[in-house]
Amino acid sequence: MSAIIVGERSAAERLAAGFPEGRKAGIWPAPEAPVGEPEGSSAPLARALAGFEAEAIGQEPDLVVVADDSDAALAAVLVATKLLIEVVASEDARAPSSVNGRLIAQLADAYTRPA
Repeated sequence: MSAIIVGERSAAERLAAGFPEGRKAGIWPAPEAPVGEPEGSSAPLARALAGFEAEAIGQEPDLVVVADDSDAALAAVLVATKLLIEVVASEDARAPSSVNGRLIAQLADAYTRPA
């Protein structure tokens, strides 16, 4: 069984350290924004959607774990639910104070892998 962890590096590393023996967990680094990209652009989310989909298709994980409510985490949750991959979100990822957090909470709670 394998998992991909998405989120700010230190938060993702803390989650990876807590994985049980025998469970493979890799951290997905979100694509870097190009220099000069306008603030508030939707391009980072679009890049993260395409990048994470390629990663998930290549690795075929059993689980996606999101550590925060970043655009990269939201992209990972959207792609994972599309590909029918189970999603688990940390408390920070479910932050009710952010739009991303509320969306992540709804998708992570609503989805379980088919039997």
